[in-house]
Amino acid sequence: MSKELEISYYNAFILTGGRDVGNWHVEESRIKGDYNGVATDYGARAYTTDNEYGIRRRSNAMMYSGVYNSKTKVNKTNEFSISESITRSVDIAYGDIQHLHAEDTNLNIFQQHKVSRALIDKDAIYTAEGIGLTSTGNVVIGQIVPYAGKFGISDNPESFAYYGTRKYFVDRARGTVMRLSQNGLEPISRYGMTDFFRDNLAKTTINTDSGTGEIGRIFGMFDERHGEYIVSMQHSSLTGGKKTSNTSPITSSDNGFLTLGFSEASNGWVSLYSYKPIFGFSMLNEFYTFNNYNMYKHYATTAKYNNFYGNTYNDPSYVTLIMNDGASDVKAFTTINYEGTAGWSMDRAEAENVSREGYTYSSQKEEAYKIPKKGVTILDTRGIAIDVGFKLKESKYYADIRQKLPYASSNYNSTFNT
Repeated sequence: MSKELEISYYNAFILTGGRDVGNWHVEESRIKGDYNGVATDYGARAYTTDNEYGIRRRSNAMMYSGVYNSKTKVNKTNEFSISESITRSVDIAYGDIQHLHAEDTNLNIFQQHKVSRALIDKDAIYTAEGIGLTSTGNVVIGQIVPYAGKFGISDNPESFAYYGTRKYFVDRARGTVMRLSQNGLEPISRYGMTDFFRDNLAKTTINTDSGTGEIGRIFGMFDERHGEYIVSMQHSSLTGGKKTSNTSPITSSDNGFLTLGFSEASNGWVSLYSYKPIFGFSMLNEFYTFNNYNMYKHYATTAKYNNFYGNTYNDPSYVTLIMNDGASDVKAFTTINYEGTAGWSMDRAEAENVSREGYTYSSQKEEAYKIPKKGVTILDTRGIAIDVGFKLKESKYYADIRQKLPYASSNYNSTFNT
């Protein structure tokens, strides 16, 4: 009795064996089994094996896929042709690639210890004189050129933010906050905050003393509303942030953060802030931040002052004045300033009622301060010199505003110079 057998291979026949032998597919050496037909041979075969086969992570290399055309609906983003040069690597001596930022026709590459740029969809050729020329060709990532200066983004790509042609990031390894613009790399932490960032950025590393293995985070964002780069350093070892019961999941300490802003208008660090964000962005001239994965809108007209993330701070906003800046310089801090001719007089000086140390500042009419016409003193009818209160200093006249105040104790004098 015959049995129909299905052949699973081309150009083969079946040999039927016993119960334990089974069926064998035998491949013919001649195509279609023709007599004196075209024969096939083994050809070139590889007999070597790779004993170290596995995943290889190239942290300093980039790979790009095929193109995606939204107009023709051609999607080749899942194609990585090994027959084409689709990889581009940077110097591994400067660490891993942490962040990529495409800007017009250039690609900014942020490594741990270096920042470079690469041409997109074009390459650079050089003349005999060394003059660089750009040329289009079948290339996606062109020549890589590093920026001057040995600065990188360390291990904090979350600190990156940009606005226009300016890019901001933190180099924790070197204790600096950087700005990348058309002028190149520039450490903006040097504007009066060198020691501040050098000391506090060093605290955002792994906390080995406590044994918890806590890793600090440095979040960067740009506030288009006020034109400020906001950087928030978060680690339990940091001190100086306003205490609040509503903390982010990054640290468990109420006081383990420092948030401050850099203003392009004044080219300096303008303020410390009380909020503790884990992410932020600007859209349509509005500034939004996240805390505990909830989004909040800043500068809202219905919001209360000193209220962040649903929590009101008890401490009011304040301004700290640095009075000893340039201690060796001759300075004058004026409450009243006048430039003009001599002969005028001031009849009175008033101050708001402020309680301090048992006595009260009050408004009182003072003696007239008169600018002398011929020097610091004037002569009365008897020819005696009278000091009118102004002192000559660097070709200018200065005087204190004196005010008679009652003290709580008779041990104090009855005159206080403000």
